[in-house]
Parts: sequence; C-alpha cells; structure tokens
Amino acid sequence: MASHHFIGNGRISAGLAQAAKAPNDLVRLIAGKVKSAGLEVVDQRFVDFGNGGLTLVWVLAESHLVLHHWCAEGFATLDLHICDYHGSNAAKASALTAALAEFCFEPETAKWNEIHLEEPALLATPASH
Repeated sequence: MASHHFIGNGRISAGLAQAAKAPNDLVRLIAGKVKSAGLEVVDQRFVDFGNGGLTLVWVLAESHLVLHHWCAEGFATLDLHICDYHGSNAAKASALTAALAEFCFEPETAKWNEIHLEEPALLATPASH
C-alpha cells in the first residue's frame, strides 16, 4: 500500500484570513474542497487558541488533513496524508494539495515537501530491547 504525504507552509492568503474569522464555516469550506477532490471526510474538528490561532483537523476515510493557522504571525501550515488502500489516490491528493495551496497561501509563498511511501511495512525496523 502506497501513501502520499504533503507538508506545506506559506503566508496566509486574504481568503484564508477572512474565512478563519468564522472557524465553523472554514471547516465546512475545506471539507468541500476535500469532497471536490474525490476524498471523504469522516470527522472534523477545530480548536481556536485566540488571537487568530487555529488548529483544524479533518479525519478522512483515506487518512487526514491538518491546518495550523497563525494569524498574528501571518502564516499557516498544512499536513495532508492520503493512503492508497483500495487504489491509487495520487491524483486526488495532488488535486487537493493544489486547491488548498491556492486557497490558503499567498501566491509564490508556498513551500511543499512531499513524501511517498510505497511499502510502509517494509520500511519499518523492529525495535530492539
């Protein structure tokens, strides 16, 4: 089983800054982007830390999405992990990453790291005691 893990950060876009003023609406808005990419949200939550600081989490049938929003500092981070349990979700993961980057980050400020795991069980090494 393969998986696709994207970690991104960048300057907060005007759209994200505005949407973050109503975290319940932001959770639904991002859930819509997940659905549009062909993925499934099974649960969603957010914590408002005050001063515009938010952590939002979407548990997906395919794994998870986490958004950390630091309004006072003007940046956000995204952590998207998508598994290929029943078939390749690479295109869906890429589509969601692009939609999130466009919505969340100011143009040309996004930095992404992508990690592909083809056989996670083979990469794990047993702990020795």
